[in-house]
Amino acid sequence: MTTISGINWKGVDLNLLLSFKALMDKRSVTYAAEQLHLGQSAMSYNLNRLRTLFNDPLFERQGNTMVPTRRALELLSPIEQVLNVIGTEILTPATFEPRQYQGAFHIGLSDYAELVFGPLLFDAITGAAPDAQLVFHAIDDSNCQSAFDAGTLDIAIGSFSTLPDQLSHQPLYRERHMCLFDNTTMNYGLPLSLKNYLNTPQAIITSSGGLSTPVDATLATKGMQRQVQLGSSRFLTLKHLLHGRNLLCVMAELVCRSPFFGESLSISEPPIAIGDFDIELVQKRSDESHPRMGWLSDTLTQLIVEHRQQLLNGEFEHKN
Repeated sequence: MTTISGINWKGVDLNLLLSFKALMDKRSVTYAAEQLHLGQSAMSYNLNRLRTLFNDPLFERQGNTMVPTRRALELLSPIEQVLNVIGTEILTPATFEPRQYQGAFHIGLSDYAELVFGPLLFDAITGAAPDAQLVFHAIDDSNCQSAFDAGTLDIAIGSFSTLPDQLSHQPLYRERHMCLFDNTTMNYGLPLSLKNYLNTPQAIITSSGGLSTPVDATLATKGMQRQVQLGSSRFLTLKHLLHGRNLLCVMAELVCRSPFFGESLSISEPPIAIGDFDIELVQKRSDESHPRMGWLSDTLTQLIVEHRQQLLNGEFEHKN
């Protein structure tokens, strides 16, 4: 016996409530059956089940009319309410209205993604959902999965090497590397030559504290070595250090072209091949059909792709 809150639900069937409503509307087994596209025998069977369920005759024949009992009239309003809730709140496809949303969006961003896209996401999301709150979570390869497992994140933007199958990956674009430096100090010819690249002290972005990257491995295969003098995990530090110093840094192109670094630094393609990387939007597969998550995913995708193109088109010009 299946019971919830002391009620035996085994004999409860949504179709019985629909039959009750049809009988109440039509006051005829024949016409109620036609309304629900049932045979007359099936409707008679449902009426008998209703009588058993409610322990009441419910409808009694008087001539050609099925007249509701007092109990049936009492049941009409709550049954209509149940059917209305099921129809409007349960079975009707859910929608998301950002202007009515008063919750928080939790977005995981790599350092790169937060620097390049953070202000854009804030303006766009709070503009569309003015009563919403926005939380940026610092994520990378090491903590992205655990953040989703803990329910901390709605969505994540960044570059990830390995993630489990329960997380979906939507490629947004492929990013490449550029050299960033103050050419008013160095006065190099552009594009940057291999000689100047190797002879110029360099800073690298490092979250682990290491002072070598795949770039150094590539150089080693060619019998070459660069001069790494600084490792830092903070873009703000590098922004201050590059100005007025004989120092260059290889970093992602959109970071170089972002307004964060202003227009006083020069950009050049590196004189050696440096591997590109993918920027992806990641979310739980189980969230893909959720209206709020669908809106957030579509909004972020459009914003990021458009903003990237604006940066590449030179909206924020750098010196050459």
